[in-house]
Amino acid sequence: MAARKPAATVETAAGASGPAASPAQARPARDWLERADAVPPEVWLAARSSSPADPARMAALLKEADALFDETPRMLANRTAQLQRMLAGKAVTEPPQELLEDFIRLAREDARPGRRSGFGDLCQHYYNLRASGLGRLAALEALARAGQGSLTP
Repeated sequence: MAARKPAATVETAAGASGPAASPAQARPARDWLERADAVPPEVWLAARSSSPADPARMAALLKEADALFDETPRMLANRTAQLQRMLAGKAVTEPPQELLEDFIRLAREDARPGRRSGFGDLCQHYYNLRASGLGRLAALEALARAGQGSLTP
């Protein structure tokens, strides 16, 4: 029988773990939030922020993104955290709430009735632009010029 991955938890500075840990004192125990994990996506993602992040604000952002993109709040949190790690590998630090805010704005600017955009595609295009040397604002402007629609499969 295959060993099951440990459930995602949020660990406090004191070492206690559980889904109710405060993000101000917490850090995520795993890099990916599984469907069966009990930790709410907003708590898990807020714990990944280098600056204090409010889980209620993160929940509002994930809800807004859920209405615009084709991923669930859990996958939005996972993709945002994945992008944050990829950028960190290029010495670029961006808080998850700023990534969500920027991508929500891009999707709203290119919103078309009845269409939801691909968040994962947007993350990959943004990463490629940042990895090529563009700054945050230049990368966002390039994505806006390209049109979010061209990023949707």
